[in-house]
Amino acid sequence: MSPKDISPDLLKKYLAGTCNPEEVEQVEQWYAALNAEKADRREFNQPRHLKKIQEIVNLKTESETPPERADNVRPLAPGFWRYAAAAVVILVGSLGLYFYLNTAQPASEPTARAVSIVNTEKQVVRHQLPDGSKVWLNPDAKIQYAAGAFSETSRTVSVEGEAFFEVTKDPARPFFVKSNELLVKVLGTSFNVKSNPDQSRYEVSVVTGKVSVSVPDRKGQAKSVLLLPRQQAVFEVASGLLTSTELSKFREKVDTWQPISLTFEDEKLSEIAMRLQKKYGIKIRLANPNLANCRLKATFDHNRLAEILEITTQMVEATYEMRGDSIVIDGEGCGNAE
Repeated sequence: MSPKDISPDLLKKYLAGTCNPEEVEQVEQWYAALNAEKADRREFNQPRHLKKIQEIVNLKTESETPPERADNVRPLAPGFWRYAAAAVVILVGSLGLYFYLNTAQPASEPTARAVSIVNTEKQVVRHQLPDGSKVWLNPDAKIQYAAGAFSETSRTVSVEGEAFFEVTKDPARPFFVKSNELLVKVLGTSFNVKSNPDQSRYEVSVVTGKVSVSVPDRKGQAKSVLLLPRQQAVFEVASGLLTSTELSKFREKVDTWQPISLTFEDEKLSEIAMRLQKKYGIKIRLANPNLANCRLKATFDHNRLAEILEITTQMVEATYEMRGDSIVIDGEGCGNAE
């Protein structure tokens, strides 16, 4: 074939993407025959192919110049549009089905769902509650709250094990913590709850704010104590006795949830571990001896042990685990350099 063997109108239709499949095949066969003499077995190059057709169209119809078109813009043959249309139909149908399944719910079904979180890690894990309050869960501790637990009038969660709470202040919505037989009521404060089902006593200790702790007596009537900062409620499971005591700020050892202030000025991790052991009355072991040589410069202002360990281990690219009454820090360490 030669340029005179094909209609300029057909070439323009091809460029405009309005050819039917038979016309598309006719144009492409014509182009293949046109270039047969100088075929070099290269892969079909559609941009070059279209540019060539544009040139021929311009030669055959000088008085009807087709619209300008960038060389890198590829007109699409009708076959493409047919498949594209089918794809759009499938996509729209799929999206419609997706949104229907995810939005067409019975009116009586609540949108919120109950939440249950168990700390299966060997570290303290922090969780933020829907109202912005924060809770730190010790290993094996569990917190639960039902759908609608954070309403316009109250906030209620259940906890098992040991957890430290920082409750967002909201006088209009008292915050309740249920833990086995204990019921803790607060408006905005920080406190620790220690209530393991297999233990003989439960404890609630207050850091800031005011907390009410109540338990049912043997007649089913509530007994309660009011706690202020640095006070603790102790419930003896066997006897049902609920008492409150003072937490002495002068004692050398503090509980792991209590905030302390410490400053480390270019000290080795081994020395920092010793100071934390003495302050909290716990055991800290460095799994890799090279960790002892890592030096840190940091100031902790009213931070809890979990926060100090998290920041410290990140600074030396290490991790920590709580194993019973011991804490194990592991990582590559800092070699033997002093």
